[in-house]
Amino acid sequence: MERRDHSIAAVFFDFGGVIAQFDREEVRRIEEKYGLPQGGLIPAIYGIPEWREVEVGRIPDEEWLEAVRRKLDEVAGRPVPELHEEWRQMWAGLDEDVVRLAQRLRGPYRVGLISNSTKRLEKELLERNGVHHLFDVVINSARVGVAKPDARIYHLAAEQIGAQPARCVHIDDLQENVRGAQEAGFQAVHYRGDYPALERELREMGVEW
Repeated sequence: MERRDHSIAAVFFDFGGVIAQFDREEVRRIEEKYGLPQGGLIPAIYGIPEWREVEVGRIPDEEWLEAVRRKLDEVAGRPVPELHEEWRQMWAGLDEDVVRLAQRLRGPYRVGLISNSTKRLEKELLERNGVHHLFDVVINSARVGVAKPDARIYHLAAEQIGAQPARCVHIDDLQENVRGAQEAGFQAVHYRGDYPALERELREMGVEW
């Protein structure tokens, strides 16, 4: 279908929390299984200084994973096994409504991904979940050396997809990243898991499919 509204040229998606569902039940299961305090797993993975380093490619993944292991031992109060394979499963489920949306938008629009991730994003998450083909451009913070909500990552995404920032939309589950996109000149949608609301906001911006 030919795009009737030419104001928007490209739509970018976040991965975790938008394309991939965050499985809170899996998080609770892991915490209970290994005696971690409730709410302790996510900060041990993403709330440590090493995450901020690995997500912009300044340290190797292995250094971050070792720091996660130490932090999990600390919050559990005892040694715990290597949990990477288990906690990775909390991002294993896809939001099928959002995936179908990305599929429908390709053609009428250029479709991209902007993700704060490690260099494992492409192989372990996109290819393994069978969604790598959905995106004309993948902007991985660990490969470009800058992470959301820094305006530079959005400007780079717009440049690589070949559209002015004002003609780009970014969809993210974190409000700070939505604000970052807006400050970079993008239009942006805060996705809270309410798919009908996402469709409604996109259509109000002139995105049609």
